[in-house]
Amino acid sequence: MSGHANGQEPPLRGPVQPGEPAPDFELPAVPDGGEPFTVRLRELLPKGRVLLIFYQDDGMPICTSELKAFAQEYETLRQAGVQVFGINTNGIGSHAKFHERDHFPFPLISDFYGEAVKAYGFWDPEERKSRRGVVVIGQDGRVAYVLPHFNPGSLSAFEGVFRALGLFDG
Repeated sequence: MSGHANGQEPPLRGPVQPGEPAPDFELPAVPDGGEPFTVRLRELLPKGRVLLIFYQDDGMPICTSELKAFAQEYETLRQAGVQVFGINTNGIGSHAKFHERDHFPFPLISDFYGEAVKAYGFWDPEERKSRRGVVVIGQDGRVAYVLPHFNPGSLSAFEGVFRALGLFDG
């Protein structure tokens, strides 16, 4: 017999894999101190690669560390033509408060119903929210790199993302 022991939801896929087409999405996002706007993946791709930072909750210490790690390198990423977004299931209001506290240089996407989180394979059915992880999407619309269970304290994990973007020669 397959499925979960509790008989609830069907088994969820693992994280997307390099080479797969990146699931398209259209979701609201908010920049630091700005007005909410709609993010459409298909409209981002012609402008450059996309880095999605999946995280669990606004304001949680480990999630804050995860986003701050990328915030510190944001200028390097931006200059390399990489578009950076944080994404989770918190609402726009929660994201705006998180920005007020921490001022991330990239927008935070609200996937309130978890559609993109599930499509990318980062849904945690027990917690009913996103797991931590990082996905790089190439301009061809395909997944270029996936780092499941991103640990912001791990320098090697961080270097892996930058190596995948061609920004690290260590």
